[in-house]
Amino acid sequence: MGYHSIFSEFFNAKVTLKKQNGEEYTDIPASVQSKKIFIDDVSIPIEEGDHLVRKLPNGLEEYYLVLDRGYFDQIQDIEAHYQVSVQKESTRKLNNSSTNNYNINGTNERIVINSTDNSLNIKNINYDKNLFDRLRNIVNENVQDESEIIGAINNMEDNIGKPSFKDSYNNFIQSAANHMALLAPFIPLLTDLLTKR
Repeated sequence: MGYHSIFSEFFNAKVTLKKQNGEEYTDIPASVQSKKIFIDDVSIPIEEGDHLVRKLPNGLEEYYLVLDRGYFDQIQDIEAHYQVSVQKESTRKLNNSSTNNYNINGTNERIVINSTDNSLNIKNINYDKNLFDRLRNIVNENVQDESEIIGAINNMEDNIGKPSFKDSYNNFIQSAANHMALLAPFIPLLTDLLTKR
């Protein structure tokens, strides 16, 4: 069972890719969220700086700037796909009212102006704190021999924000392979954590 067949019900929107060179790709099935757009057709040449456009039922259009195409290789039963990081153009224009521009790179970045930096780095990973509890509950209620999957879920939770999270995620996918239809709604949230390090 591939990524598309598992998540086809979540791809309930159609978007248009407008590339910087003027090319357009229309009627692309997608799952649109506030900062991410999930697309399973990796043949579409999405690049940073392109725009994704969603037409609303009232005729208005939402424009999203592609910040990171978010390409993911195939992992077990989940086929290669995009998790495109985007910024809504209307929000971007509101936030760009300041005349100061700062280019920031690195982990735990911050800006220090005319002062000494005595701060302490604390890295926070933002995610739904109930995600793993809900996942365990679903498994406990619906899977007969759930111990291996529960162990894999616990291992993922213990490794959030660490390089080892990818391995624990892969172990979860392997142990839960026979129950993907049940666990499908959680996969986009879990794969999103692969980028939070």
